Amino acid sequence: MKKLLMVGMMSAMLVGLAACGSDADSKSAEPDKATPKTEEKEVAKKAETTKQDVNSDTDANKQTEEKQDKESTTAKEDTPTTEKAEEKTSEPAVQNDTTKETPDTDTAKTEEKTPEQKQAAAAGAFSLTPAGFKQSAVAPKTGGTVALVYLNTTPETADFGPLKVTVKQYKLESVTGANKKMDPYSPESYLANQDGFVVTADVVIENTSASNINYLAERIQINGGGISKGASLENFVPTAYQLSGSATSHNIFPAKSKREGAITYMLNKDNYYTLVHLTKLVVPNPNEFADKALPVKTTKAIDLDFRITE
Repeated sequence: MKKLLMVGMMSAMLVGLAACGSDADSKSAEPDKATPKTEEKEVAKKAETTKQDVNSDTDANKQTEEKQDKESTTAKEDTPTTEKAEEKTSEPAVQNDTTKETPDTDTAKTEEKTPEQKQAAAAGAFSLTPAGFKQSAVAPKTGGTVALVYLNTTPETADFGPLKVTVKQYKLESVTGANKKMDPYSPESYLANQDGFVVTADVVIENTSASNINYLAERIQINGGGISKGASLENFVPTAYQLSGSATSHNIFPAKSKREGAITYMLNKDNYYTLVHLTKLVVPNPNEFADKALPVKTTKAIDLDFRITE
């Protein structure tokens, strides 16, 4: 009986030991099972952290890009402002240039005050200015070869007292091979079929009296070698420079007036070579044309030296 009890107790002890071992194994196994879960949590946490880092990087990149876009936009917006500033800066320079040019414009206006100055400024235009008088009014009408042979710029005056006739300047031009078609009824056609010369004189007639004076400037003659040539108020003289006492009558010179214009003489070769020796300009006395005698200094014509050759 004791043996049976002993066997039973041993069996119970063995069963108890077995149970304890099983519990120990079970308990020791639980940490093993827990370990994978912890590792999974850590992996998940790392993944989450990585994801957050990636998202953070992405957000940072987006923010950086947005910042760059804003800076780029700001730069673009700033660029026109800079260009405008540059334009504004350059504008005063243009205004300064305009200001500098103003005196030239005023000068030009001043130069255009008189018709004679305007005519003299034109290339090849005849006028009564020293420069313009050297230009030819003959060549445009005759064609061919027109040359300035002689020019005299020393004034001479025939002083009759109430009337003064002054030759300011005169010139001699030769005409060779005239080839332009000319009106056969015009006196200028005299040189259309032959070579010759044209004498042009710049004449000033001054009436110093208190009344009108009748005077015929076309009666001023070239005299020499026994022949004389009368003047023309129109031949080869532009309308603007024709000598006329008044608008209504070319031979009436108003009181206290001074009139200037050109008169001309046409010569063929024979005339010229005859007149070239001891040439005189014969200025008629105003009493030759006066209805009532004027208190003149002389009753005769006045001869002026009128050399037409070198």
